Amino acid sequence: MKKILSTLICMMLLSLHLHAQQTNLQRAANILRWMKNAQSDSIYACFDAKMQQAVPLSQLKDMWAQVEQQLGPLEKEKEWKQDAIDGTVVYYTDLKFQHAPLRFLVAFNAENKVSGLRLLPVPPEEKPLVAPFDSVHLEESPIEVVSGNYKLPGTLTRPKGKPHLPIVILVHGSGPQDRDGSIGPNKIYRDIAWGLAAQGIAVLRYDKRTYVYGKASVPEGKEITPDEEVIEDAISACQLAASMPFIDKQKIFLAGHSLGGLLAPFIATRCPSVTGLILLAAPSRPQDDILKEQIRYLGSLNGNTDETLLAQQYQQVKAAAPQIYWDYLDKYAPVMTACSLSIPMLFLQGERDYQVTMQDFAMWKLGMFGKTNATFLSYPTLNHCFMEGTGKSTPMEYNHPARVSEKVMEDIAKWVTQK
Repeated sequence: MKKILSTLICMMLLSLHLHAQQTNLQRAANILRWMKNAQSDSIYACFDAKMQQAVPLSQLKDMWAQVEQQLGPLEKEKEWKQDAIDGTVVYYTDLKFQHAPLRFLVAFNAENKVSGLRLLPVPPEEKPLVAPFDSVHLEESPIEVVSGNYKLPGTLTRPKGKPHLPIVILVHGSGPQDRDGSIGPNKIYRDIAWGLAAQGIAVLRYDKRTYVYGKASVPEGKEITPDEEVIEDAISACQLAASMPFIDKQKIFLAGHSLGGLLAPFIATRCPSVTGLILLAAPSRPQDDILKEQIRYLGSLNGNTDETLLAQQYQQVKAAAPQIYWDYLDKYAPVMTACSLSIPMLFLQGERDYQVTMQDFAMWKLGMFGKTNATFLSYPTLNHCFMEGTGKSTPMEYNHPARVSEKVMEDIAKWVTQK
């Protein structure tokens, strides 16, 4: 069986992007090595025209010696990392000198020439932005979502002591995700659960089957499809929510993020207990179109416009999942399915999202034109995780501590309570 943990577009694209960065990481490491060895000619030859004009060879020759004269000898070099500054990918390592640390940072242009070289103070370490759990007014309890032989641990978050609660069931995006939607230091679904519970709404979230069972997520000899990966367990979660005595049976909402949003309309057709849908960054276009667009976008961050290489990366992603998986998604018509539903639907989209773009949002709006049960909201500064940012969105920004926008949670809560 092909790797189940690699079947999903988002995770595979991120992996390909990081792999593509390795060449520039090595180039950046070479620049530092040449600087320490006083090989200024080698560094200068790697500069683009603007850098050669801004930093003469004579200045390069003495740069490292001047740094060590001021800060003492280099004692430790940390691992190389990458980040994005205003949409430009940069590579850096933190250097510990005898008297002070410095960050050595390198950027490259589309021709892989050095377009930036800086020594900067090391910024303070970023800490996760975690809002304290309000244990006075909220409570969390363990739950278990059961689909046949598969048992998925989860968490129910709700206001204390209140009956007839509306409930939101969270359905994951791509990849083997835990119940909190953990990505880097951030926890998307936990943020949403705590934020909605604080506004009087119960939230059910659970570990995804591919997170708990890995390759064993389907019986031996069977290839995985979205049924096993997402749909079966989402239906079970909705049935579990409907069975809870303190839940208002007229207010059971399914909230799907990314892949979960794509499949949410179909899940609703198989789960009559669902009374409303919330689609967060939900794709609407053919998967091939989205996949090629993501690969091209990520390539542009590295200056990679080589069509042959981009085509190879596309084939790598396609090969990571069984053909039956792609065939399933190709046959599914999400907009048409949503249009057939009469239940209320809320569509939310971050305008900085490069994974699911405003083109997808526009197609949802076009397909649902004239449907009074559909509400659309977009947010100019938010990314795929509904977290604030500026400039071009990149995979690296997910590694910076952030929280789901309060505005998003307020809009969801307002919409839910009005239904």
